[in-house]
Amino acid sequence: MYPPELKTIRFTLKAYVPKDEDRFVEMALDEVSVRFMGGATGIEQEERQLFQKILELYQKNDKRWFWVWGIYRDELLYGHLELKETAHTNEEELEMVYMVHPKERRLGVMSEVLSLIKQQQRVWKKRIIATLSPENATSISLLKKWGIEKEKCLIDDETAETYLKISLTV
Repeated sequence: MYPPELKTIRFTLKAYVPKDEDRFVEMALDEVSVRFMGGATGIEQEERQLFQKILELYQKNDKRWFWVWGIYRDELLYGHLELKETAHTNEEELEMVYMVHPKERRLGVMSEVLSLIKQQQRVWKKRIIATLSPENATSISLLKKWGIEKEKCLIDDETAETYLKISLTV
């Protein structure tokens, strides 16, 4: 299912198009993305397959909430954003996953996008959460800037790694 197109002052969130595969792969192979993005493999072929799965996802009529956007400015892909139901969410929550192209970091991309997403919580009647590594200081700082209502530690049953579950204020 295609996600709704959303706009901030500078950015448009919309479904990916095939021509963005290379730029998506650049994001997904970036050292920071591989380190902190759940599911990132650092293997080009696997990231290209993931991009193709995203394009296929748009064609499905899945009943669960799983929106994937490219974040664009002037038709150039700046970042990636997902809002989805996961094992970490309850029925009133959506988990946010994002990454920004390495050339576009520190330009306020996610601050602007997060402001919009935070406002949409009431419209969607869903609270936005993020699960992240306690070592991901940049994302933790960004989320704190926009307001955290709850913070909880989660432990992965398989890896015993600790993650933070952060709920944004409404």
